[in-house]
Amino acid sequence: MAYWWVSQNQTHKQEREGGYLWAPKSGANGAVFTHWSNMTLVRAGDIIFSYAQQAIGAIGVASGSAYDAPQPAEFGNAWLGEGRRVDVAYSPIAPPVGLDTFVDDLMPLLPERHSPITSQKKGVQGYLFAIPPKAGHLLCERLGQIARVDEALADALVQTIPDETTREAMIKARIGHGRWRRDLLSYWSGRCAVTGLDVDRLLRASHIKPWRDSDNAERLNTMNGLMLNATYDAAFDAGLISFRDDGAILISPQLSDSQLIAAGISATAKLSKVVDAHRNFLAHHRSSVLKL
Repeated sequence: MAYWWVSQNQTHKQEREGGYLWAPKSGANGAVFTHWSNMTLVRAGDIIFSYAQQAIGAIGVASGSAYDAPQPAEFGNAWLGEGRRVDVAYSPIAPPVGLDTFVDDLMPLLPERHSPITSQKKGVQGYLFAIPPKAGHLLCERLGQIARVDEALADALVQTIPDETTREAMIKARIGHGRWRRDLLSYWSGRCAVTGLDVDRLLRASHIKPWRDSDNAERLNTMNGLMLNATYDAAFDAGLISFRDDGAILISPQLSDSQLIAAGISATAKLSKVVDAHRNFLAHHRSSVLKL
């Protein structure tokens, strides 16, 4: 699953209301541009931040991959007729979140090449840009301070999954409920994977690779989960702690020694077990979630 930034200044209203992305295959004289050909890389479940008028005004989930489609009639004759379309389930962000409120924190997380933001902290003249997971997490966090972004993403995802049983399982897994939680409790013998606490009501089912970063199979994979007490779960979800492949705790430099003590987190904590199936998920958490 990937994160995308789409700049839709001229067409944001049509695309959000119509539920799609659209870009031409080429420009004048057959010129091909990365920000258009990126359409071929979008996959079902990818998260899309819709940017227009110097603000993010919607967040969406791709329903599938790109397919050939003529230029939407509502565009007039702005581009050449042949292009690609991706169907998207959008949820509005109200009010839109201005670029200036997060750009300083976002820019260090963006790629040096093909970034959607210029060095002058303005939107690039282009269409679709891939952004790294840490940039996607930051945007979800900042948008979440304004709107119910997790719920918006869940609602959008529901629209992309045709099977009702699978939809229900996905949503329950997102909040650590349902069969996924029961399977996780069984795997960890009803205990916190770090402290051994065995009070069910104080345990949280936590995705290692975050729900929003995972594909549908990963969201329901027991190996992509830890049972953690509430404090460790909150710190792990916020990227303030992570774990090495041998299970030893990693602590973000954003947590001081005194804060660790106050939170009840041990600097020598360790997962009670780690198997090979956990390690790819842990690697993603360290590289994309842990705050350095």
